[in-house]
Amino acid sequence: MLFAPVILTVSSPRHLGRRDAGIRSSPRSATAPSSLPATAFTLIELLVVIAIIAILASLLLPSLAKAKAKARETYCKGNVRQISLALALHVLDFDYYPVYNVDPSVSSANNFWPEALEPYTSMKWTNKLYRCPDYGGVSVDGNSEAAPLGSYGYNANGTKFTPSDFGLGGILTKVALDDSVQISMESVLRIKEAKVKAPADMIAVGDAHLVWSPKDLTMELYEIDLPKDNYSGMGLIDINSRNGVEQLAWPGHKGIIKATVKRHSGRYSVAFCDGHVEGIHRDQLFKKVESSLKRWNNDNEPHQDSLNRFP
Repeated sequence: MLFAPVILTVSSPRHLGRRDAGIRSSPRSATAPSSLPATAFTLIELLVVIAIIAILASLLLPSLAKAKAKARETYCKGNVRQISLALALHVLDFDYYPVYNVDPSVSSANNFWPEALEPYTSMKWTNKLYRCPDYGGVSVDGNSEAAPLGSYGYNANGTKFTPSDFGLGGILTKVALDDSVQISMESVLRIKEAKVKAPADMIAVGDAHLVWSPKDLTMELYEIDLPKDNYSGMGLIDINSRNGVEQLAWPGHKGIIKATVKRHSGRYSVAFCDGHVEGIHRDQLFKKVESSLKRWNNDNEPHQDSLNRFP
């Protein structure tokens, strides 16, 4: 049996070296792993990114601030709405609106209107229901010497500067309890529900107009030691008093206006006798035109001649 000879060819080491060298010097094959250079942000790139973030933040912050302000105003409107519901329940039970300060059928003590609503709100004047989140003043109960200080106010007087039968509070408040006042028990002692001609257009309660309360006077009347003067409401929303304290001649008028504008950007949260709530700008709410003035009075008449004439 014959076998073909097998010839083995062995390359010399010198030949292998030349061949291997040829392979190493050839271009990188497609299957060879790639080697990418290490990457990093340059200083300029970082500064550009930071600048873009800063621009975006500057664009978003005003929107965020507006959203927070709107949330605070909505919360305040919720408070005012609850207070107006309590007012409606009081009217439903008694057929008249609470007087601002004292109801003589109960006592001659200093019982202010929030106390008349306490059975329906289960809240006292210093509780959170009566605290607007945008209010920067003091919340303190009234006493025999002074009215309560706080966020919200009652439309007690209408467009008349003194207690009257135009608003909701009636004429018989503590300031009118003297022998010189002649009253009619049926017509002006308390305002009955039927006396309000247009409930949807009659201001009931809302953000109080603010007054300047020097810290020394606050200490004297309420025994509260404050670090500085404050700008607080007196449990009233009143067109005459507001116009008086914001005139140029009134002490502290600049601070009053500044604090008022800061609250809801100058808007008042106001509930009407039918229970609906509106956000009304200060310029519109206190405007001395017929459409605005009639909203203060229970007969839905402007009674412009009853406004106090400030210089």
